[in-house]
Amino acid sequence: MEKNITTIAALFILTSCDCLQVVRGTVVDLNTDKPLKNVHVFKDGKSYDECNTDSSGAFQIESISGGMFGCPGMTVVIEKDGYEKQIVKIGCGDFKKIALKTIAVK
Repeated sequence: MEKNITTIAALFILTSCDCLQVVRGTVVDLNTDKPLKNVHVFKDGKSYDECNTDSSGAFQIESISGGMFGCPGMTVVIEKDGYEKQIVKIGCGDFKKIALKTIAVK
């Protein structure tokens, strides 16, 4: 019985290890390298973990995630009208510069 309680307690502790994912970056235009304001950036599959870039193209997203052996990276979706959507993986605590390509007008 004591062995079962110890095992259950260990499993509970290991499965409840949450971490705070924090990713940062800037979004720029691919052709001009100028920052893009009001780009919608969100965690893939969790649209409530979102933000818009500021006037310098900067963003930061924080999210709670399971991380038994360290905090995992985050996959983010980057969208802005007139630009191709990108899906990018950013390591937890990392910074990434993302260049968006304009959509060709037909």
